[in-house]
Formats: sequence, C-alpha cells, structure tokens
Amino acid sequence: MSCARIFGFLGFAVSAVLLAGCSDSADTVVGPIRGEGKDRMPSRTAEDWVTYADHVVIATPTKESEVAPGQSEVDRGEGMIGRDVRMKVEKVLWSRSDPAQPAPATWQRSSSGWVFKEGDLDNRTEYALAERPRIELGHHYIIALAWRGATCSEGDPEEPARWVGLGEGSTVPYDDDTIGQGEMEGGAQSAKEVAAALSGSGDPVPRLEDELAGKSADALVAALKAARPTVASRSEAPAARALASNCESSAG
Repeated sequence: MSCARIFGFLGFAVSAVLLAGCSDSADTVVGPIRGEGKDRMPSRTAEDWVTYADHVVIATPTKESEVAPGQSEVDRGEGMIGRDVRMKVEKVLWSRSDPAQPAPATWQRSSSGWVFKEGDLDNRTEYALAERPRIELGHHYIIALAWRGATCSEGDPEEPARWVGLGEGSTVPYDDDTIGQGEMEGGAQSAKEVAAALSGSGDPVPRLEDELAGKSADALVAALKAARPTVASRSEAPAARALASNCESSAG
C-alpha cells in the first residue's frame, strides 16, 4: 500500500493525513502508521481547557471492540478498522461551574484502530494519531472532556450527543500517577523524555501536558484553578460551535 493511497481513506472520527509509517516501497508498511487529526477546539493550554472543557478526569479503558470498515472499503480491499473503547472515570479533577452535563461514570469513545490492505482484514497495521495516545487497555489517562450536542448531516442518521475530547492536547498519559508517563502513539513514553524534548523545542507556547511532565494531577488541578477562560462564556467562543447541536429536533 502506498502512502498516497492511505491518504485517500483515513478519516474515521477525525479527518487525518498520513505523516509516517510508509517505507520507500509502495507495497510495504514499516511500523505503526501515524496520521494527524483535526482538533475540534483549542487544547494546548490551561486556558484552553477551562474555556472549552466541561470536566477533567482521570480515566482508564476497560473494554474495547473493533468497528468494521465500511462496505466501500471492503470492496476496495483497503481501509480502516476502528475501535470503540469503554472508559471508566477514576476521579474527577476539575469541573466548570456550569457543565453541560454532570461528569460521566463511564463513556464510550472512538479510538484509532488499524489499516488493512489486499482485501484481508487480518492483514492489518496499527494506526495512531501523531502526538496522541491510542488509548490502550492497562493504561491511565487524564482527559479534558466536553459534551457535544447531537449532529445531523443530510442523508445520514442523526449522530447522538456524546462526550468528546477537545483535541490533540486534551488526552494525557498518566501511568504511575505521573503526567506524561505511559502510552503515546501506541508505544511507551516516559515523563523524562517529554521534559527533555520540551527543553530543546524552543516552543513559545508549550502544551500543558509538556509543561507539567513528571508531576502529579495535583499540579494540573492547581494550573486549572489559576487559569482564566479566554471568553466570559463558552458560547461566545467561535470554536465552541463544534459542541453545539445542529439538529432541529434537538435545538429546542
């Protein structure tokens, strides 16, 4: 499978483009395939989190199931096999004063799965979004959650309201009660590696998870309490339109 052909069909849950994972050969995939997701809302800073999130939680995946590819992908012989992952909230770290919904005890989320080729669903390669955890069993995460209203598209069934992450910076590895430590892109990451990468990056606005790498959730809670929303009301922020329902039946 060539890189160009992968580009043509990546796109469950978020739109994605191929970043890495293809070799120079058009038919050989080396290592996990990585794509880049499209953020729903800003998610890099503490200000972003308190502006757009309803809750920030520590959560762990408890169950996963495969999502079959669409018929057009099966007919083509290549495509995506997705994953639905059941998440359990272990602790609520922060909530906005007027959340759209109370924090969930559990919720279901769509996560990266696999790419298959040559018409064989067992001939698959793991897929992950760049700089994001894949969300795998046995690991813990800190997640900034927002409640998204039902969405409607002409010709498609209504997509029910659900919990979603904000974007690339809103899901943080949290193994061993340590920010930045755990699963990232399907592999292992240490908090020391994150801190070392940040020191040499020169990024003028580092991600919240990078700033707090190696610390506990208490440091994150303190940062969120000290942060101020970028707008007086979340509904005033243009990016918050991604959370609003566009279904007439749900608007009232």
